[in-house]
Amino acid sequence: MRNRVEQLDGLRGIFSILVIAHHHNAFRDSIFYNNFFVINSSLFVDFFFVLSGFVIAMNYIEKIHTGEDIATFLKKRFVRLYPLLFYTEVIFIIANLVGDHSALKNMTDMRLSYYLRSGLDTLTFMGSTPILGDWMGINYPAWSISSEMISYVVFGLVLLFIPSKKYLVFILLSLTCVGFIVAKNDYMLVYDYGFVRGLLCFCMGIFTFTFLKNRTLELTYLEIPFLILLVSAMYATHHYEWNLIRLIFPVLFSIGIIIFASSTGIVTRLLSSAPFQYLGKISYSIYLNHAIVLIFVNICIFRIFKAVPTEPMIAFSLITSISLTLIYSHFTYDLIEKRFGKFLKSKLDL
Repeated sequence: MRNRVEQLDGLRGIFSILVIAHHHNAFRDSIFYNNFFVINSSLFVDFFFVLSGFVIAMNYIEKIHTGEDIATFLKKRFVRLYPLLFYTEVIFIIANLVGDHSALKNMTDMRLSYYLRSGLDTLTFMGSTPILGDWMGINYPAWSISSEMISYVVFGLVLLFIPSKKYLVFILLSLTCVGFIVAKNDYMLVYDYGFVRGLLCFCMGIFTFTFLKNRTLELTYLEIPFLILLVSAMYATHHYEWNLIRLIFPVLFSIGIIIFASSTGIVTRLLSSAPFQYLGKISYSIYLNHAIVLIFVNICIFRIFKAVPTEPMIAFSLITSISLTLIYSHFTYDLIEKRFGKFLKSKLDL
């Protein structure tokens, strides 16, 4: 199997845009938010987790044997995640401190200690655990980066200490995560135990790679049926009041990866095209940048310029937010992810 499956990068790019639409929720009665698809687009974060497990297994499952191997692996993952995480957290803290002294402020006083505690929670990769607190982070999507890093650590430790039983351990971890979610009666764990949800999806990605690695499939005919199934599942999730129905989504996303990694159809070709590949390339920046852009755009349009929140204006706000996020992410990808990441690699001898 190739070390990179381009169409999956394209999917990641599209889903990062849909997460922006989900977080554009200041006007919850708007048709641009109040529909089953956008309301449940937060579930695409689970696709990122599953895809991460798939890609990490593809590249590392046979390469971690010693303490030096796991140290190198974790340093590489740190370099990939931390520069942008640090940058966006600092920008958010500065913006909040400036906003605290603005006439546009509409919240109760937040002490500097709150920002420092919240920032520490994020920057120590604890944002998906209750260890330093279970509040919403300043840059609220960043909880999932904590979950990613925890999954990397678990993955590396399993390969280092129990290599011969690794798949059994990943199965047991998955069952434990499912049991925890069922006991909590809540799949959408985020700031408190979000790492459990992330680890479950990450393990599904590992199983997905294991299933595909020695198989050559032709599943082009399943592209459209899968997309219909995915949308139908989101519809069912929205209209049936059973929170745990969301447990089907790690499985659905695993199936989707199998299909699109084994397809040459029109959807796959579209996902492999340059625009969608670029979206996939900057998707990490899109994900960590979009919250502050959404806040900035809504403040400008609806508070500074006092626009009436009609449906056309809400649509304008959403389109503007997506556009500015893409432009901003182009620069943070180049300046923060690539250049600062390269600097860290040189310092860590990677």
